[in-house]
Amino acid sequence: MSKRSPLNESPIQAELKTLPDWFALDRLVHESTGKWKAPRQLDAVPSAACSQWLLDSGSLTARLKLLSAGVFSVEVVDELWATLPDKEFRSRFGPIAPDHPFWSRRVILSGNGEPWVLAHTLIPEHALGGDLGQLIRLGEKPLGEYLFNQVGLTRSDIEIKRIDDQNWGRRSWFFLESKPILVTEYFLSSLLLKSPPPELSARSK
Repeated sequence: MSKRSPLNESPIQAELKTLPDWFALDRLVHESTGKWKAPRQLDAVPSAACSQWLLDSGSLTARLKLLSAGVFSVEVVDELWATLPDKEFRSRFGPIAPDHPFWSRRVILSGNGEPWVLAHTLIPEHALGGDLGQLIRLGEKPLGEYLFNQVGLTRSDIEIKRIDDQNWGRRSWFFLESKPILVTEYFLSSLLLKSPPPELSARSK
């Protein structure tokens, strides 16, 4: 586990105590594509309640806000430029040179002060021209709130990965103006043990 600095520890960081090894930035940018699968290809099938979280195509931000009665927060772990060493993973963003920089953003999504989701966003630098440049200035605003309000937003099929006995991850590529944005969300057991709120529109905020 990667230790967090106790000097600037927020209540949410104190709740987590440490970030899991599988959420370390070095592991995220060295991601192997083969570890992620379509739901029908999974060896271990998530429970019905878990599947409702993982396979919902609407805004996760909207569902978390509803579940927390609006007591929802985004805490930035880090935001920085990174490269993707794995050729197959990098190719999912299109023809991109090995040294092409990506904007990387790791955050903790919490409800009622309890960490529920660890999320990671990757955006190639070439995609950040024009209006999309504001994505590197989100701060503690939720990315989903921006994405699901955009006309012309499209999304790839959801891919799933079992992290361990308690936690699951999902990822999908969003496209705005044909530019790729990878959003990976790791659902913690603190959320998966809760019943999801009613499904929302796929274009919910």
